[in-house]
Amino acid sequence: MRLPKFEHLQPESLEEALDLLSEHGEEAKVIAGGTDLLVSMKHRLLTPKYLLNLKGLELDFIEESKEGLRIGALTRLTTLVKSSLVRRKFPILAQAASYVSAPPLQNMGTLGGNLCLNSRCFFYNQSRFWRQARPLCFKTGGEVCHVVKAGDHCYSVYQGDLAPVLIALEARAKLAKKGGERVISVLDLYTGKGEEPIALEAGEILTEVEIPALSALEGGDYQKLRYRGAMDFPLVGVAAVLDWNGGACARAKVVLTAVASAPVVVEKAGKLLEGQEPGEEIIARAAEAAYEVAHPVANIGSTPFYRRKMVRVMTRRAIANAGGRG
Repeated sequence: MRLPKFEHLQPESLEEALDLLSEHGEEAKVIAGGTDLLVSMKHRLLTPKYLLNLKGLELDFIEESKEGLRIGALTRLTTLVKSSLVRRKFPILAQAASYVSAPPLQNMGTLGGNLCLNSRCFFYNQSRFWRQARPLCFKTGGEVCHVVKAGDHCYSVYQGDLAPVLIALEARAKLAKKGGERVISVLDLYTGKGEEPIALEAGEILTEVEIPALSALEGGDYQKLRYRGAMDFPLVGVAAVLDWNGGACARAKVVLTAVASAPVVVEKAGKLLEGQEPGEEIIARAAEAAYEVAHPVANIGSTPFYRRKMVRVMTRRAIANAGGRG
């Protein structure tokens, strides 16, 4: 499949990039690694008139400060995997980055690109020829869902690996547009709506992620279920971050991916773990809480029953590993 025709734009500064994005509006898309965008363009899921290449911008950095860690949106996944600073401060982030696709694509893919992945569905991520055999679904402007027959909205699934980890780490995203910028939690970057899963405003670009400084006793783990050991998106992903204080858990975050149109924070699991030591019984109860809030549908492979069952298994493993009980 060939790419549709487009005009390539190469801004030399963030200000120029924001001006161009403001000027061309919906006709422009930003590209960095292009590992997901170019595939979507070949499938004619997206046909932008302009591609705004961000590679020349100074957004590839990892910097430590008193407040924590700043990571530029153009930082390669390979850099996250190999960075001694990331591996020392937030090893769970390096771990999750190493699970994304395979090393050749990690050399191309970026932090910002992974966070801004579009939601996916078996009936959506196909060629235009394949899709023409069926009525338009909600995600392509139609009024039907081919997965949930009586559904009144899009059930496509967000399958990013880094988002659940950064949400568990309580990270913030810095967004820039012409005339200003704003900072939101990474959790608020996701709308939960399959049709438009990313909460970027018109003309806005994700420029960096800020991870707050955490306790030296912090423990974390990311578990990923997939068909193959490389290349595949997660069928289920679970991030667990626990902060220890005198042998008990002072703070806990459990976040799921690939079970809904946005990452899912398991609030009940965090409350169960806080103030407790991670024994088998409390871990099992927290895993059951994750199972209760996970409601996958049959749109990305495997079966909803198996994927939901594995939420319980993967959550138990992630919490045990994060608490040193693996």
